[in-house]
Amino acid sequence: MPCPEVVTGRVEIPGEDYDRIQRAADAGQNLWRLSPVRTAQVVGTSHLGLRPQDVYTFVEQYRDAGDGLMHAVVRVRHRDCVYLVELYQPQRQGARGIWVVQEVTEL
Repeated sequence: MPCPEVVTGRVEIPGEDYDRIQRAADAGQNLWRLSPVRTAQVVGTSHLGLRPQDVYTFVEQYRDAGDGLMHAVVRVRHRDCVYLVELYQPQRQGARGIWVVQEVTEL
């Protein structure tokens, strides 16, 4: 495994309160939460072993028929490794909804 510092699999961030995060974004704080790419970058560098200088590329956004929530995929090139960061909107769907990292998969 060439990039053991990167956390893969299902992501659970201790103390992440989606209600509080959504309220903060509604109040104009932490607006990076409204962008799946910026959320992958900030959460990835804070909690998942990624780096700010890694290359973050938006792949797709879709509404999941099963849970009805908006999901997004961001590809991250970290050194010689490539990851897919899957995110979703737990509180509100669309432009004003926060994004949360759900899973990281190595390609």
